[in-house]
Amino acid sequence: MIKRIFLLLLCSSTIAYAQSTLKPIADKTEIYNSLQLATDIQKAYPVDSLYTLTHYKNIYKSPEVGLTNMWGLYLNDNNVYEIVIRGSVNKGISWLANYYAAMIPSSGEIQLDHQTKRKYNLSADTRATVHAGWTLASLYLMEDIQPKLDSLIKLNKKDFIISGHSQGAAIAYLITANLLNQQANGKIPTDIQFKTYAIAPPKPGNLYFSYQYEKLANNWSYSVINTQDWVPELPPTTQTFRDFNEISPLADHEVKKALSKVPWPKRVFAKSILNSIKNPTEKSVKKYNKYLGSFVFEFIQKQLPELKEPTYTLNSNYARCSNPIILDGLQDKKYQEQFHKPENIMTHHLPPAYLYLLDKSK
Repeated sequence: MIKRIFLLLLCSSTIAYAQSTLKPIADKTEIYNSLQLATDIQKAYPVDSLYTLTHYKNIYKSPEVGLTNMWGLYLNDNNVYEIVIRGSVNKGISWLANYYAAMIPSSGEIQLDHQTKRKYNLSADTRATVHAGWTLASLYLMEDIQPKLDSLIKLNKKDFIISGHSQGAAIAYLITANLLNQQANGKIPTDIQFKTYAIAPPKPGNLYFSYQYEKLANNWSYSVINTQDWVPELPPTTQTFRDFNEISPLADHEVKKALSKVPWPKRVFAKSILNSIKNPTEKSVKKYNKYLGSFVFEFIQKQLPELKEPTYTLNSNYARCSNPIILDGLQDKKYQEQFHKPENIMTHHLPPAYLYLLDKSK
């Protein structure tokens, strides 16, 4: 009986994969195409050139919404749709979205305008927290993405890639998390396949967000990183004793419990050492919320006056997310000559550097 059930599950899994054009592996051609589409969403190629490069056609580009965000919908010859999230642009409040780096809960409700109060769910773990600016950007974009995605699903379309470069990559994580949690909760059919390529991505949330994201996405999500690109190192991270698992001996309450058992003279000395380690990180997180939270929000609200300020969490323990694809040009003399230009801080970050290294990768 057990053998029969196992064979049935194996067959159903094989059938599910057979129905999908996409596969749970990092595909070099798909990464190349995502890089080209990231370029196209910023500044469109001629139609024929885009198709020649990628075998994709653009079938929709959104207006700018929210924090000056945009997305595009592309379709290739294999009936795969790609949702492409545009990265930062030098206008509007696009860069403020990056600086708005205080953390908010991964699930909750945000009022985008007087008529739109949007619930969101990006993780099943209540300890998971996410970047405020990119989460807001993802919610504004989802107002436009969701109805178009629902229409395609009704037309029996199955395969979707979600991609983005830089800020677009961080938002792509959050949109993927939104869709995967909808799927886990029965709001999107389980036979719909989402695959994500986040290229040159900053960190979207804390470690608990990454855990749950990677659990749901498994081998269907990849982060493509150039080792000389500084953007994946952002946002700056501060870990406090509150960020540890509650049963960890380093968790705040466990440390206090351990100190209470130390004899009095030694306890005073131990607390002094502990506070010298603990207090700077606590102050760092509070300043994070003050300057990269409420202070930045004031500038955002001048352009989005109906947006209500979310509640911040008291942490900034950002973590890398998704399966890493590492591109490394450190030992490549030609790459260094062409791209290592210290006077240009974006030289290792932009698509040409990634395309060069991708071409050289195995």
